[in-house]
Amino acid sequence: MLGRLLRTEENKYKLTDEEIIDQIITILYSGYETVSTTSMMAVKYLHDHPSVLQELRKEHLAIREKKRPEDPIDLNDLKSMCFTRAVIFETSRLATIVNGVLRKTTKEMELNRFVVPKGWRIYVYTREINYDPFLYPDPLSFNPWRWVDKSLESQKYLFIFGGGTRQCPGKELGIAEISTFLHYFVTRYRWEEVGGDSLMKFPRVEAPNGLHIRVSSH
Repeated sequence: MLGRLLRTEENKYKLTDEEIIDQIITILYSGYETVSTTSMMAVKYLHDHPSVLQELRKEHLAIREKKRPEDPIDLNDLKSMCFTRAVIFETSRLATIVNGVLRKTTKEMELNRFVVPKGWRIYVYTREINYDPFLYPDPLSFNPWRWVDKSLESQKYLFIFGGGTRQCPGKELGIAEISTFLHYFVTRYRWEEVGGDSLMKFPRVEAPNGLHIRVSSH
């Protein structure tokens, strides 16, 4: 990516060093930090809410039943993960990674009786919208079922993807990445019989081909 940005002969618009640095930082943060943090928080919420985990696991085991153990999941499988999508949306709502957006005023504006001059840079804090009880009943509870009605995704106050789902070009890719992670994570649960009841033990990460590391003295 950096090489492509630096090759000026391939770019219609020449970017300054500062603009290239800004693009690289944005790509690193938006493409990696958000997905990894949301995945981590999804595991945390699943651990704390066994009924959600049970429902999620049921959805993914149904997908695996149609496949051989070595078969990967495909786009049709991802499209069928309705409850998984709901879990991701609810995780993103409660554990908002992007707290707000930076904007620059193009003209003088009045906000709550305060005048913001033209050209000022402002930070729009959008996180609290995700906890508005008028939009989300019982907003502090982890309830993925609220997203089963997909019409909620299209409401204009949805800010769980930075500036909103329509402004995040990586939204569907991020959902696909987290869905894939959750699929292989929850289908590798171990079960333990305790007093006649089947209890789920928390999953562990496995390296079927070994854990390859390189140790350096530097």
